Amino acid sequence: MTMPATPATPPDVLAVLVENHRRFLTFLERCVGSVDEAEDILQDAFVRSLDRADTVRDPGAIIPWFYRLLR
Repeated sequence: MTMPATPATPPDVLAVLVENHRRFLTFLERCVGSVDEAEDILQDAFVRSLDRADTVRDPGAIIPWFYRLLR
């Protein structure tokens, strides 16, 4: 019998986001063309993500979930 995935907690989400900070920043820099603007967007997205961390049902899905927030 397969056990359902344990939902991610805010500390799980934050740890994954911090580990992948450079990756997200590079993505945003390419989208907006400005390092300063990308940093502002990423900071706001980090804050929003902590408010919504309880919506992540699978810790393995944190990165794709965050990319959806960035778009």
